Amino acid sequence: MRFPATLTPSEIEILRETRNDPNIFADYFFKPVGEEHGWMFDANFDPEGAWQKNLVVAEQKDITVIGGFGTGKTSGVGMGACLWAVTLRDFKFLNVAPNAWQAKLMYDQILTNVNGTRFNDLIWEKPRRPHPKLVIKFYIGKILYESTLEFMSADKDATGILSWEGDWLHVDEAGLIDNLEMVIINAGSRLRGSVRGRTRLGRFSMASNSWDNYQLWYYFDLASGDPQNFLSMMVSSRHNHNVTEEQLARMVARIPVEERERFIEGSRPEGRGWYFAKEKIYECEDQYFGEYIENSALTGKPGYVYEKLYGAGVVRFRIPPKPGSMYMLFGDPGIGAAPQRNAPCLMLWNVDMFPKVPARLVAFWWGNGYNRIAPFIDEMFKLIEIYRPVFTGIDSTGPQKNMHYLINEHLFKESFYYYDTTNNVQTGYLSPYGYISGIGAMDFSGNMKNTYLISARLMIESHLLAWPKSVIGIRSQLSNYDPEKDKKIAQDIVATIGMSCYGIRTFFHITPEEMSTRGSAVVTTPSEASRRSSNVARNKRTWRGTRPPKRSAYT
Repeated sequence: MRFPATLTPSEIEILRETRNDPNIFADYFFKPVGEEHGWMFDANFDPEGAWQKNLVVAEQKDITVIGGFGTGKTSGVGMGACLWAVTLRDFKFLNVAPNAWQAKLMYDQILTNVNGTRFNDLIWEKPRRPHPKLVIKFYIGKILYESTLEFMSADKDATGILSWEGDWLHVDEAGLIDNLEMVIINAGSRLRGSVRGRTRLGRFSMASNSWDNYQLWYYFDLASGDPQNFLSMMVSSRHNHNVTEEQLARMVARIPVEERERFIEGSRPEGRGWYFAKEKIYECEDQYFGEYIENSALTGKPGYVYEKLYGAGVVRFRIPPKPGSMYMLFGDPGIGAAPQRNAPCLMLWNVDMFPKVPARLVAFWWGNGYNRIAPFIDEMFKLIEIYRPVFTGIDSTGPQKNMHYLINEHLFKESFYYYDTTNNVQTGYLSPYGYISGIGAMDFSGNMKNTYLISARLMIESHLLAWPKSVIGIRSQLSNYDPEKDKKIAQDIVATIGMSCYGIRTFFHITPEEMSTRGSAVVTTPSEASRRSSNVARNKRTWRGTRPPKRSAYT
């Protein structure tokens, strides 16, 4: 007659030590007989890309992992569930996936990893029908421990699992589930109750490649606003060296160039173009401009800056300013970190020949506020110092209300000043427009918000904007933007572009009707871009340059 295994005193001590490091457990229970080491969490991962241990020991109850192909998502979660099945009595785990065969992949991978190990001795049953299941049984002294790991389909909105209750529910390849919102509601409600006086763990997690699924990215973004309860991780295929260089190279070769950021780095997909037409977004992208900036920065050319962040793409770039050129700067203050929601964003446009030539993005920052507003202000002042824009406008609604006033009254005057003809100190700096004595407020709310968005849509459709194609965050946010859901998705770049378009249009007195007609005659070649402005445009610019200085270019 078969009896459950009994843990030895040394094995019980390993369970105690596992609280500090899950690999203490893995190194013993997942090690095949005769091997020096077995399966380990984060084994052969780059330190900056290690994530499996973080998932296993996370205190947050809601966890989302989005990554490239071959980042160890299925094995990391499955082996983490095995650890909990031994260290927590009466533990129950459920893995659901879009299809039954996908759910079974984790079951098969666990059995492969633990074959010939001590953990395999603890598996009491492993039936495959009616659905794959692992029953873990063992004794500690005279106390019988029993846990279960189950693997099921999430079809029919996960209504088939409404009778299940447990500690940890995981959704694998969540991005492939069409009605993910209902699955989250039905599956997430299963994490309740108590057993033997112990409250259920209540852990809900999702893992996926970077699919175009609004609900997946909405859930991912929740960590930026509530890091105490939500944990989100974006992981890259390049950090997992269990995938050999040759395997990675072949994997990359089979993925279209424009999709590699998604399926290798785990970055956000482009979206479906609910509000901004995707083909019009593409027309505003300049592939060679981004490559030129990157190459110039890599070779150390003065004034060129080009920075990337895994999962977000290019988050900062600058080119040297041209004397006498006209620039306009717009920003959305934030205290979060790109690519999450509420990240600070700044965009600086060259408008020398607008609208004959599209406004060109020549400096960009999509940064990390570190939960402070100071990084945004510091970066904004740095760009003002370098480029001397004819107008700077920032969002001053909601939490940022009256921010422009506080900046002008307490910070701007200390950073930018000059001596007038009577040798008195005046606030401001000299631009091609004249002296600029402060930054302007922009209202990205209510009816003005719709006005900004319409301005952005018209200018994009008329190809009156141009930016480097390599700044994938712009394409991602524009193509994913949906006005009805914008409070639930990252929109910092969209807001900044909306303010930019309205600000540029107002400065040059371009009506919405004119934008459509002017857009058809937009110059796109370098030779045409060097032509002089029309007499009307030159006259307007001359008039502006001789106007008396005022606090902002417009109110």
